This record gives sequence, C-alpha cells and structure tokens, in this order.
Amino acid sequence: MRTYYKQIIVLFLLGQSFAQKDIYRNVEAIEKEWKGYTSYQKEEALSFCDFLFKQGYYERCLVNAFQALYKFPDDEIVSVLNYYIGRCYEEMMNYKLANIYYQKVINKEPKDSQNYKAAFYRNVYVKLMMDDVDDVLKITDSSKTDPYLLTFRGYSYLKKKNWDEARTSFISAQSNFSHPHYDKLITPLYQTIEEVYTVPKHNRYLIFMMSSLFPGAGQFMLGNKTQGQGILSSVGLMMLISSWTTVQRLVGSSRAVDNISLSVPIYKNYTTNSSSSKKDMIPDKIYTSSSSAKFLIPPMLIGSSIFIASAYKSFNDTKLKNEELLNIYIKKRIEKNSPNRFLDFSEPQLIYKK
Repeated sequence: MRTYYKQIIVLFLLGQSFAQKDIYRNVEAIEKEWKGYTSYQKEEALSFCDFLFKQGYYERCLVNAFQALYKFPDDEIVSVLNYYIGRCYEEMMNYKLANIYYQKVINKEPKDSQNYKAAFYRNVYVKLMMDDVDDVLKITDSSKTDPYLLTFRGYSYLKKKNWDEARTSFISAQSNFSHPHYDKLITPLYQTIEEVYTVPKHNRYLIFMMSSLFPGAGQFMLGNKTQGQGILSSVGLMMLISSWTTVQRLVGSSRAVDNISLSVPIYKNYTTNSSSSKKDMIPDKIYTSSSSAKFLIPPMLIGSSIFIASAYKSFNDTKLKNEELLNIYIKKRIEKNSPNRFLDFSEPQLIYKK
C-alpha cells in the first residue's frame, strides 16, 4: 500500500515538472531574462528620481540617485545621474558639492555632447553664485560668441563693479542671442549699470566734522549705533571721572572720613615762635594746599584720545560704508534680475520619451 502511494507522488511531481513552460534550457535564456529584469529596475529607478526632482524632493532624489549609481556603476546613464545629483545640490544651494558633480560630467563626456555643455554651463553658474568671479572671468575669457558664457561674464564684471566691461559683455551676449526674449532679460541689467551713480553716499568730511563736534556723531550718521553709543559712553564716563577730582573748598571744611577728633595733622618744615604757637605747640593758622592734577589728567587724556580716535575712525569708515551701500545695491539688483533666468539651454533627461 505504501509503495502504491509513493508511485502516485512520484508521478505527480514528474507531471508538474514537465507541465512547466518556463524551463531555462541554456545560459543565454537566463541572461536574457536577467537583462530584462535589470532594465526594468533601471527604468523604475530613473523614473522615480525624475519624479522626485520635478516635485522638489531634492534630498530623496539624491538618495535614489546614489542608489542607482551603486546598482549601475558602468551604465551609460552614470553621467546623467551625476548631472542631476549636481542639480539637486544646486537647488539646495550647496554650490560646492554641485560643482564637484558637474565637474565629473565634464571630465567624462566629450565636449560636443549635450551632457558636457549643460554641465559646463551649470558649473560656470555655480561658480558665479559662489562669488568665484575671477574663475568665471578666466573660464569665459576665450569666449567671444557663446551668449551664455558672455552673460555670466557680464555678471562677474557687475560684481567686481567694472561697469564698462559689464556693459560690453551684455551687449555682446545680446548680439549673439539675437532674440527679443533675451533683449527683455538683458535690458534691466543696463538699467542697473546706469543707475549705480544714484546710490546715496556719505560725505567723509562732513562725517569727520560732526565726529569732532560731538562724540560718536560720525558713527551714528553712518548707521553704526552700537559703536556710536560706545564712544559716547566712554567719553562721557571719562568726563564724569575728571569732574570728581575738582576741589571746591580747601580751607574751613572737614575732608576727613572719620570723626574729626581722630584726625591728627602732620606738619613739616615750619618754624615755631612764641607769637604763632600756643601751649599745645600748634600754630594759630594752618595753611593747606592740594593738587588734583594727577587725578584730573589721566581721564582727560583717555577721553580726549577716544574722542580724536573715533573722529579719525569715522572718517576712514565712511569709504567702507559707501562701498557697503554699493554692494547692497548690486546684490539686490542681481537677486531681482538673477542669472538663472538665462539657464534655458537643453539639458540631459533621466527619461526619454519614445
């Protein structure tokens, strides 16, 4: 009976094995199916990265992009992934890391490829945002016809306050773009250059004169309230200390802290005679003298030094303050007319629509 059941089980298993259609007959079949599976995995990973980037989930996009790089280290999509890793860091304003990943694409791709050009433009842009204007000028020095590089060059000269060169670069960029859309983008930059002379400035000599008349006045006029308050307080304190040393009455007043009966005057180098001394041998008239110069001079010197030094400092700070006002003006105008408006060149795609 047991043998009968065993035979039934064996026949059932053999029948199931022969009934299967997906039997791997050779290695090629296995490789073919595995490639299809990995290709599906790659498409899913790239599709998810693309979705996360477009939705603004840059941190999650970075995680999935790094996972894709780990899974497909030798795939042709590596440069595109590095490009979008750089884009994520750029959107997160981590320009230093963005520059590193753009540079990886530049080092790997041929110069005439779309990946290279997009990474190169982005690399110059992040250098501009990091205020590496000297590097930007060096990179764009040989460019005479590329409108994007000429635009970045103009922004660099704008940050360096070289108005003539900035205007020339923007004119060249506008000429090479040769399109009304870019004319509209570049026109506000001309206005920025023309209106730079309307930025208010402080008069150095007026600041110095006011600082010489009133302690801390120059710093107050420059908007440095904390420094102005410090100068005024210091000079005022020194004047107050010097006033304490003034002696109003020397004769006929008691200047002893303890009871007057405990004070014993000491006299030196005086001559005793019968007409000016009594039985206790103390003269009838006592002449006292006091000098407060040693207490008056130090606070006066300190206060005067602070006063004069603050006036001189305010005179020198005026130039720095005027430069600061100009930098604020340039920064605000660049933020209003940002160079990212020109980043409309073609970029590599994570997903290509068929």
